[in-house]
Amino acid sequence: MTTVMTPTVAPQRTPGPAAPDSPRRGSHNGRKEPRVSCVAHLSRGLLVIVALLNAALVVLVASPLPRVPLLVLVAAAVTSWGLVLVPSAVIGLLVGVIAGRRHPWCAGFAVLTAFVALVYGVMPYAATYRTAQDHGQPLAPTAYFDGINYAKAPDGDRTRRYARIGEQRGKLDLWTLPKREGVRHPAVVWVHGGGWNKGHRSQSPAWNRWFNARGWSVFDIDYRLAPRVTQLDQIGDVKCAVGWVRRHARAYGIDPDRLVLAGSSAGGNLALSAAYTEGDDRVPASCAVRDSSVSGVISLYGPTDMGRLIAGTALRGDPMIPRLMGGSAKAVPARYLLGSPAKLVRTDVPPTLLLHGSADRAVPVAQARELARRLDAAGASATYVELPWADHCFDVNWGGWGSQVARAAISRFLAIRGESV
Repeated sequence: MTTVMTPTVAPQRTPGPAAPDSPRRGSHNGRKEPRVSCVAHLSRGLLVIVALLNAALVVLVASPLPRVPLLVLVAAAVTSWGLVLVPSAVIGLLVGVIAGRRHPWCAGFAVLTAFVALVYGVMPYAATYRTAQDHGQPLAPTAYFDGINYAKAPDGDRTRRYARIGEQRGKLDLWTLPKREGVRHPAVVWVHGGGWNKGHRSQSPAWNRWFNARGWSVFDIDYRLAPRVTQLDQIGDVKCAVGWVRRHARAYGIDPDRLVLAGSSAGGNLALSAAYTEGDDRVPASCAVRDSSVSGVISLYGPTDMGRLIAGTALRGDPMIPRLMGGSAKAVPARYLLGSPAKLVRTDVPPTLLLHGSADRAVPVAQARELARRLDAAGASATYVELPWADHCFDVNWGGWGSQVARAAISRFLAIRGESV
């Protein structure tokens, strides 16, 4: 008997919809996205914040000065204390490297801005190092944050009147050394800056204390401000003050033959113009004086060519300028000439020291270079010191690289003037 084996056929199922695949992490084909962790959000946010901070700092340092007064102050502060860029730059580099794999685009932006910020933070020191060596002044990093060279108001206890000019009193602050029997101190007449229309005497007190520490008395003067008066009136005020100092030399124990005129910014312009137009009847003193001559003149970042300065900077659109100059360059060319030291060069102008930052955004460095070139061509006694990467008002940071070199250069200049009789 033969047994036949019949194969068992499994029952067939009716085809139905296929079961969905389980979602894969990182899939973007319409499937549900995974949750992004808080750590990822925070790291990306930190990258963006650091990158934007470094970018903002670089813009403040490298771009033209903004028109908003508050931003001008911030830009000047960041430029004067450029080392503050270094910590932010280092943080940006570290954060960018650490988070590079997770957020490559944000990290790349952070590293780029951090690198540029680091360059602007470190390069001023590297560039100024050589200049400092040339003047026998090693840069002192520990002195970088020595303080701010600025005072909001004059010291009333030091104030004296040097003349009554029209309805206004011309005032100065005495930073004089004690009188000693048989000793006559050399002296500096300091002219403050402020764009010809603002500022006040003794607004740079660190300079006055520094001069005093080196045996120089200081007379820190005011002058009438624009737009009520013109630039030539201001030059006359400076001459008036110098004449008063010379007339009262014995009373304050100073030597009138060792008198140096110095100023910063607009004050540097007025100091140079007053020294170079001594004896010129076209620019008389604002008061009756016998003699307003000086044995030397120092300008820190002062304008030297008013026509070019106004035509090439934001001053061109300033409504105060026509009143300061007494008209346009075409209408009153003589006024522009008499207020432009570069146009007043002669062989016999007083010995001159020019200090100017190569990165000056308010008064282009070309102004100082042109005056230095003309002084050299005329055979006049002059020294020009260009401070690498220094901006306008670099000496507000009293311990900054530019200030350290400037003090060394001025010390040399004063040593020669102090010895001459």
